[in-house]
Amino acid sequence: MINAEKKYLFSLESKGIRLGLERTAELLKKCNSPHKNLNIIQIVGTNGKGSSSAILAKLLNLEYSVGLYTSPHLYSFNERIRVDGKPIPNKIVSQFIKKHKNDIELVEASFFEVMTVMAVWYFSQKKVDYAIMETGLGGKFDSVTACAAKIIGITSISMDHAHILGNNILDIANEKIAAIPPKSTVFSVLQSKEVNERIKQRCELQNSKLSFIKTDYNIDLSLMGDHQKQNASLALAISENILKSNQYDVDSCLMSISWYGRNQIIDTEPDIIFDVAHNEDGINSFLKYIKDSNRVYRKKILLLSIQKKKDIKKVSSKLDAFFDKKIYSLTNSERSMEYAQIQNYFNHIDYIENPDKALRNAIKNAKKTDLVAIIGTHYWGEALKLFFNICFDNI
Repeated sequence: MINAEKKYLFSLESKGIRLGLERTAELLKKCNSPHKNLNIIQIVGTNGKGSSSAILAKLLNLEYSVGLYTSPHLYSFNERIRVDGKPIPNKIVSQFIKKHKNDIELVEASFFEVMTVMAVWYFSQKKVDYAIMETGLGGKFDSVTACAAKIIGITSISMDHAHILGNNILDIANEKIAAIPPKSTVFSVLQSKEVNERIKQRCELQNSKLSFIKTDYNIDLSLMGDHQKQNASLALAISENILKSNQYDVDSCLMSISWYGRNQIIDTEPDIIFDVAHNEDGINSFLKYIKDSNRVYRKKILLLSIQKKKDIKKVSSKLDAFFDKKIYSLTNSERSMEYAQIQNYFNHIDYIENPDKALRNAIKNAKKTDLVAIIGTHYWGEALKLFFNICFDNI
C-alpha cells in the first residue's frame, strides 16, 4: 500500500520537467547542504549514462561504500536511490518527506528535484565514500548539476530531447557539457570531432583537467553489446584514479554486473530481450547487438512503446524492415506516443493498447526459435516485472 508520503511525492510529477538549478540549490540549503559532505561523480551524456553509472558503482564498491542515483526506474521509484546496491527503504523516504515537506512546498520543487536532494541527503546520512549521480536531462539546468560534482564522466552525446535541448548536435552538446564546473576532473568517451572540440573548450574555460577515453573492445563484460564496452571503458578510466584493487578483482567485478533493461535476456526459447533504447542511437545499438549475435530466428517480433516527442523517423524504417511482426502498446497513458502517430512510421504495426496483454500475446504466439524484442521505454518494466516475476532491486 502506498503511504501518504509516497503519494505526496508522486503528486509532484504533475509539475513536469522544470529546468533550472535554483529550486534544487535552495532545497539543498534547507536540508543543511548534504552534498558538501560527499565526493560526487556526475555522469552526463545522451546514451549510456545509467549503465556507466552502474558499472562505476560496482567497481568502486570493491573498496568503498557507494551511493548511486539513476533515473528513471523500471518498477519502483526506490530503485533510483541506492547505497551499495540496495534501494532506499520506504521508511527513509517517509522520514525525508515528513521532515522537509514544508521546505519542498516553499521552494515549489518538482518530483525530480526532490528525488535528487533526497538522494544526496540519504547518501550523506549513510556516509558513503562516493556518490555517483546520473544527470536526468541535459546538464546546464539539470538538478544534479546543483550538487557540485568534482568528477564528471561524459558518455556518448547524440540527438535526443531536441524540443528542449536544441535541434542540432552542438546545441545539445553545449547544454550537457555546461554541467562541467570549475577545476573539475573530466573523463569523456571519444565523440565526433566537433563535439570533442566543444568539450575541450569548456574544460579550458573552467580550468578543468580532461581525458578522452578510447573504447577497449577486448573487455570481458557481463553486459551485452559494443556500446556497453564503451560505457565500461569510461567507468574503468574514472575508477583507476580511485581504486587500488588488483586486475583480477576488477575483471571479476566486470563480469558480475547486472543492469536491467540493457540488452537484457529475460528468457530463451523463444529469446526474449528487453532494452530501454528510445532514440536513434540507442535503437541502432540494439539492432547492432542483435545482428552481431548471429542468431538465426524463424520470426522476429517487436514489442514497441515510446514516449511522445521522441524522434524515431530515421530509425523506424530499420525496425520496420528488420522485424517480421510489430506490435505497439501504450505503457503510460499520459506519456506514450499515440498509435495514430506511430502508424505514420511503419508500413504495418499492430496495436494492443494494454502492455500486459501485448506482452502475453507476443509470447503466446512465439515459437521456440523466435525472437521477441521489447524496446522503447523504461515503462515496460511494470508489465515485465509482473509477467516474469523479475526483481529489479538487486544490481
